[in-house]
Amino acid sequence: MQVHRLTLLAAALMLPTLGMADDGVRIYGRVDIGPIYESNPTGDSNFRIDEVSGNRLGFIGTETLSKDLWAFYRLEHRFHLDDGTERSGRHGGTQFWTDKAWVGIGSKTYGALSAGRILTVGNSIVGGGDTEAMTDSIGATNSRKGRIENNLDNGLFYESPWFQPGKGMKLRVKAHYALAEVDGIQNPYGLGVQWRSGKFLLDTGYQHDVYKDGSDPSKEDRKSNSWFTGAGYDFDSFELKGTFATSRGYEGDVSDHSPYRMKTAQVSLNKDFGPWRLGVMIGRKTETSTSGTKQPNLDKVAVGYWYNFSKNTMLMPTIAYERKSGSAYKAGSNGFGEDKDKSGNLYLQLGLRHEF
Repeated sequence: MQVHRLTLLAAALMLPTLGMADDGVRIYGRVDIGPIYESNPTGDSNFRIDEVSGNRLGFIGTETLSKDLWAFYRLEHRFHLDDGTERSGRHGGTQFWTDKAWVGIGSKTYGALSAGRILTVGNSIVGGGDTEAMTDSIGATNSRKGRIENNLDNGLFYESPWFQPGKGMKLRVKAHYALAEVDGIQNPYGLGVQWRSGKFLLDTGYQHDVYKDGSDPSKEDRKSNSWFTGAGYDFDSFELKGTFATSRGYEGDVSDHSPYRMKTAQVSLNKDFGPWRLGVMIGRKTETSTSGTKQPNLDKVAVGYWYNFSKNTMLMPTIAYERKSGSAYKAGSNGFGEDKDKSGNLYLQLGLRHEF
């Protein structure tokens, strides 16, 4: 199947190391925007100009230290293209390097270790785009990785080299751990495995997040345990992909925990027609809130037919429809706006993206 340069670039930029790159500094980025229509908006207008995904400007630096070792760093700033403001950090904080800020050392033999504001395992392997047809668009599945933290401050991230357990097979391990409590998160960790065999890929992992009560550190304010899996197969004429995630935990004092659970599943495919790329996705999310109340089921279907003007520029017409259903919806919890009689939301966007 034809390999799209923008797809490969998006996946590669999720990696913490890029250790085999030439020595020096690489500047990269993404800018995208377009008109969007929303049938049931939270605001007053059905139309607005908005970004397609998180616009970004980043720097990747590498230096060869020996035949086996290299040093590297990564800095990435996120911003809103429609008004030029920076994207907020965790819980609305102001972090200039919102998404990535780390430095590390890598070995061809032993793998790579980085430290700083890191990606978590779930964000790195399931959120990297290999197992989803329409990543970074309105067609993407909500909470496809479950209820996890995407980034961690004061963290360590390890990525092993690729191992070959058999002919035509390879696998590697990723792990993260945060050394100190930051913004209520204490000792989170995650472990994941990526496996490749011919045209088949499988990513799977586990992530543990514990949040402490700021007024009483001896109490656990919230805990979330998440398992996630992504898979894909290239049939030459099209690519079939899918993800599944489940998160279980609670919120509240240790003596009075409120249960929480989320499950997400989605199936998608990509097919190329010359410079055009078709993406189709169907997904569902079920959720029990931290108060123990059943939330509406969220079903989503999306179709994108994206046109590559060049290796770096893409036109992204996309349509997506979300619908909430179930007994919780009948209780009046819609989430799409003031009109609780509407259970669905239709999105139409004509986005333009340039990457460099």
